[in-house]
Amino acid sequence: MMNKEYSRRDFLRRNSIAGLGIISAGTLGVSLITTDASANGIETTAEISKISGLNLKKLRQTYMEALLGKFIPNMDSYVVDHELGGFMCSIDILSRKLINTSKRAWFEGRGIWMYSFLYNNIEKKPRYLEIATKSKDFILKLLPKDGTYYISSFSKEGVPVGDVEGDIYGNLFVAEGLAEYSKAVGDKRYFDQAKDIILKAVERYDRPEFTYAYKAENRVAGPRILGHWMILLSLSTQMLRQYPDKEIRALADRCVDAIMNHHLNPEFKLLNEALAHDLSPLTDPVASQFGDIGHGCETLAFVMNYAVLIKDANLFKRASAEFKRHVDVAWDDIYGGHFHVLENVSTNTWTLNKLRWLQEEILIGALILIEHTGDEWALNCFARTEAYVREKYVRPEYAFIIDSGDRKMAKHTSVRAEHYHYPRQLMVSILAIDRILKRGEKPSGIFS
Repeated sequence: MMNKEYSRRDFLRRNSIAGLGIISAGTLGVSLITTDASANGIETTAEISKISGLNLKKLRQTYMEALLGKFIPNMDSYVVDHELGGFMCSIDILSRKLINTSKRAWFEGRGIWMYSFLYNNIEKKPRYLEIATKSKDFILKLLPKDGTYYISSFSKEGVPVGDVEGDIYGNLFVAEGLAEYSKAVGDKRYFDQAKDIILKAVERYDRPEFTYAYKAENRVAGPRILGHWMILLSLSTQMLRQYPDKEIRALADRCVDAIMNHHLNPEFKLLNEALAHDLSPLTDPVASQFGDIGHGCETLAFVMNYAVLIKDANLFKRASAEFKRHVDVAWDDIYGGHFHVLENVSTNTWTLNKLRWLQEEILIGALILIEHTGDEWALNCFARTEAYVREKYVRPEYAFIIDSGDRKMAKHTSVRAEHYHYPRQLMVSILAIDRILKRGEKPSGIFS
């Protein structure tokens, strides 16, 4: 685990990121000074940069160049359908050739969100809004009128490919895109439409006959799925930052209750991916031992983020402790990086591939802790996870970041332009760094 084998100073020395200026050798020896900043025992630190050695200005510069210097231009050249609207993400990232021109509700919603968030927070270029608008127009005309879920795939022109209904995520990602787009264009109608899509999806999710496969070969009836609460909480938090909507607030609180009081298994203290409809544990021996640790890490980061929004120090403290446990459990002590799926807790059986998006969601979670408490564990976690991503997933010859690979990342996938987790991690990090630098690199003190 993270702090067992060597000191913090040794860790930072071994994991400095050469050439990026992210670790500054001159500050490695500064010791951690903590104070009780709240009645709830949340610790904060004096100055983040001096404690961690993170050169935040250079890290910000690196992220801006990755985002605006490479990622966005390559999206513009290879993925965005400028004529019909939307995103064609099936691309060989080395040859830069499209594998096919299909489109998905998942990727349209994510793309609308990404370009809207980019416009709202990083750079107000009309071109970004134009791309988001064309995608919005493309996918909304295909939204099922009866509250069912989008078809799994569409042709470039928007013709359904087959008649296979997709899943709840497609509708929720479209809602996420619309909510952020609403802010970009200053039109609350899109916020209201996003809310309508979400509430209809939840209504269907609440039906006992609702079915879902928590993993490919295991479909269960009326399940409660961690990944569903995860996206619903993320959506609710984002929307509540725009408007204090009572129904969305109630949904967010419901998500937190399900996550923290039901999915968190009291025996092994990890989040179960699937529960029964009444939130009781599944009796199936496979499901009861299954943990999507990737979803667990991401979900707990979202809980921390929600706790910041509502200024709940107790929730923040509890979620951060569980986040740390999940991240520590997922870490591969041999080859580095974090595993995604714990197939069976009792036998400690893991799926050994490495998914990039999980590493990025852990970076976001660690940065929440850094920004608001200056947590030393989070500083270490951020440094080594950032180093791992740079080493294993970023290749200059590829148009886009590598999506996944085997345990050693010796063999990896290179057939998709990923336009959600990666740019989100870059943008969220840039904004967090800006807030930290504005405060003089001190924790926010939000819980003090």
